[in-house]
Amino acid sequence: MVKVAILDSGIEKKHEDLVGRIVKEYNAINPQEKVKDIYGHGTAVAGIIAANNNSKGIIGIVPKIDIYSIKILSNSGKGNIEALSKGIDWAIKNNVDLINISFGMPYDKPELKKAINKAVKAGIIIVASAGNKYGLKSDYPASYDNVISVNAVNADLRIASFSAKGKIDFVGPGVDIITTTTNNNYKNVEGTSIAAAYVTGSLAYLLTYKDKFNIPDRYDPTYSDKVYKVLKKKSLELGDENVYGHGLIQL
Repeated sequence: MVKVAILDSGIEKKHEDLVGRIVKEYNAINPQEKVKDIYGHGTAVAGIIAANNNSKGIIGIVPKIDIYSIKILSNSGKGNIEALSKGIDWAIKNNVDLINISFGMPYDKPELKKAINKAVKAGIIIVASAGNKYGLKSDYPASYDNVISVNAVNADLRIASFSAKGKIDFVGPGVDIITTTTNNNYKNVEGTSIAAAYVTGSLAYLLTYKDKFNIPDRYDPTYSDKVYKVLKKKSLELGDENVYGHGLIQL
């Protein structure tokens, strides 16, 4: 089963639409504390990627995957390089296939780049939100060449006003999206972080059915390039690459 690490505010694993999806948790802020999502952001991301196909709420893009919940954001949604680096390192040790980072930082940091490079070298594909920058430069780690950077579009496939510009790879739905939230509830959300979850879900789908898409084993030297080429081939071009990247993935 495909293993997806969500580095975020934690995930409400007892939510009716996420029961059974979270197989392991880690608190990178304080390893002695249990993972609890107070902020709600991680639960929203998890629902888009993998909400259960049941009679409740919503259905995620790929319900049958294993989610590794890594808390790197505080209960108020704040994060730092130390927690992010620890979270990435834990994901590497747990041999995940994908890492979703639905937040970013405005500046390049050597510690962050080192952690990202280590994960990519281990064969992990990383997806990150470009940031709600309102036309300013994409955040890090999304701006790194070896990270898939995601902007947001609305239902009319127009770029969302809050999106970034610069190094963009793909776009995803990021306006007026219904997903899971804390207290076993649902809400409407928006942001490039939400769009990134759609791209991570799309990748999880590709890897789940990798034979169908002629994707090799992840330790094959051509693996990451092949996955990226499939994403490009399956994407609808929408315009300026500095805003839309290669467009909206169509599976």
